[in-house]
Amino acid sequence: MSKADEVIRKNVLESMQTQVENFIRGKIGTGDWSLGAKIPSERDLAEKLEVSRTTVRNAIQALTNLGLFERKIGQGTFVRSLPSADLADAPAARGTLGYVICKERALRKPLSTEAFYFDVFAGIEEETVKSGRHLLFTYLDDQNADELGAFGSFLDKVDGLVLEEVRNPVLLHNLLARKVPAVLMAPTAIDPRLDLITMDLTSGVEKALNYLRDLGHQTIGIINGPLKFESARIRFTAWKEWMRASGNEPESRLSDGDEGWSAEAGYQAMLRLRNRCPDLTAVFCANDLLAIGALSALTRHGVAVPADISVVGFDDTELARHSSPPLTSMKIHTRAMARAAVRRILERIETPDLPAVVVEFPIDLVPRDSCRKRENDQKKGG
Repeated sequence: MSKADEVIRKNVLESMQTQVENFIRGKIGTGDWSLGAKIPSERDLAEKLEVSRTTVRNAIQALTNLGLFERKIGQGTFVRSLPSADLADAPAARGTLGYVICKERALRKPLSTEAFYFDVFAGIEEETVKSGRHLLFTYLDDQNADELGAFGSFLDKVDGLVLEEVRNPVLLHNLLARKVPAVLMAPTAIDPRLDLITMDLTSGVEKALNYLRDLGHQTIGIINGPLKFESARIRFTAWKEWMRASGNEPESRLSDGDEGWSAEAGYQAMLRLRNRCPDLTAVFCANDLLAIGALSALTRHGVAVPADISVVGFDDTELARHSSPPLTSMKIHTRAMARAAVRRILERIETPDLPAVVVEFPIDLVPRDSCRKRENDQKKGG
């Protein structure tokens, strides 16, 4: 095996763990690691393959679950059996799950930079590893005919998949026609024959706004994200309805942020909101990146958070915990949702005729230092 064969590629179609597993199988298949031999340590393999020890550990655990290794406490890991032909052909064999995010090509980023999606990916991978299976990931523009046509080759490699934010009913029809077990997460397009894992976005927005109201804020602005996306429209609609129910007109001057989900979009939207509404005391942001951009804009222009204005984000990503100040945010239980999706896929692979289910997860407030009580507003409101 050449040095080039020992390089783990950071691509999106085959996870690093799968590549590590294939490397290990190759070592056993060629006799480099003979039956009964002790394999190198996790640290040595991680350094050799230039991956994390966690990736190596997960790969070894997955192969141990398949019977290739035996772990002896205090001694190490030993080759227990040789890989069979069907294991060597893993990409097309049973035991591979897929994770697909439906997103236009122009909007795609490396998965490691997408805090929300990467958290979902991590939860899916955790549960996949426990089952002794592999995980393949890809982006898909489900409204692009060429990508939909090529997607068949991906489906040939998996026994089931978690499909995030699907928009095109044609894709769902194709999955049903091919009898591919699939679980939908936060989709725009749905089909009653497919399992659905979702979250109560409207309730999450209401909890955030109720929290700000209880702190004494009356008129609350929104940085809503691009309204061409269903998830942004749900948040925006929930804000408008809450404002009306609270006796405040959801004026257009109080909303902004249709350019994107990025920190830069949040930064520019916050500047415009402050310019139009200098007396604004609170703003709700449709995701954490928008909120991070809003915090940056406020800080750069001398507006103190939370002394002058309170800010709430959405998703409760790691960014929220490490922003300055730490960001109050609405927690989506992404890991739990991801694990539930994989468990449902595994159940459906074993029992294809199971009736479809809908599982809705709550969204919970995580208060931090970006919000404070408005004593003056409370007096005015009282």
